[in-house]
Amino acid sequence: MEKLKYSSDVFYSGAGRIYQLLINISMPAMVAGVMVIALINSGGMKQFGEYPDWVKLLFLLLIALYVVPCLFIFPTVWMIRTWKTRNLRESYVMVSNRSVEYHKIADQTVSSMTENVYIATQIKKVEETKRKYIISGNVVETATGNKSNVLEIPVAFENMERIKRAARYR
Repeated sequence: MEKLKYSSDVFYSGAGRIYQLLINISMPAMVAGVMVIALINSGGMKQFGEYPDWVKLLFLLLIALYVVPCLFIFPTVWMIRTWKTRNLRESYVMVSNRSVEYHKIADQTVSSMTENVYIATQIKKVEETKRKYIISGNVVETATGNKSNVLEIPVAFENMERIKRAARYR
């Protein structure tokens, strides 16, 4: 069996692309929000009342529709991305000619870690999307014995194209 480990380059080009996109969109809003607060506190907005109404409206729309929502989006996405990558760093995939084992970290604290192991055998089909690999076959979670027909693995591991080979050797 070959062990596939987490790769941040693969993650940010696959499953983590949406997190990076949202961070890149909301970061300028964070900077703009800090600049507006600094401008207000320094007294630089005293002449703002003399500007035409369309400038005031445009400024208000920019703040209300872009800056304020992004003040919530940026920290939320940053935290979700951090939690997701923390769990994926500890997770790994074992691939052989006939089976795929996904060792997924379900819960992690400072003192303990809970791992779920999913074993896919008799693989019928492997679909690749931008964010995940979808494996169809007999899937069993070893801890509980739950059976399923589908296993989803996020695109975050090195050499994931080797998973497709497992479907050829049913």
